[in-house]
Amino acid sequence: MKASILFIAIFLTTSFAFAGNGENLLDRIMHRKISYPESLREKGIETTVHVKVRVLAENQIEIVEIASDSEEMKAAIEKQVQQIKIKVPQNLIGNTFNYTFKFQVQK
Repeated sequence: MKASILFIAIFLTTSFAFAGNGENLLDRIMHRKISYPESLREKGIETTVHVKVRVLAENQIEIVEIASDSEEMKAAIEKQVQQIKIKVPQNLIGNTFNYTFKFQVQK
């Protein structure tokens, strides 16, 4: 029996910038670039990962905080976030954003 994957990404943005499309762009990029690692899905690891990032400059996103009850998932998502490159509007630089990713294997 093949298990289907349920991946839920909840984006909670906490920032005082009124960036409009810039924030939406960052949210879309985070949603598109963060995925359930195949090796962890095969192991059946289900968890939630909380990531707080700060936009430092164009193409530079810093992980301020990352938390999960699975060290393997935490490391995998940290690696994915570090690879994200995005051209951001000037008004996003210096702001922080919180993301919550919930990974579940649905049977």
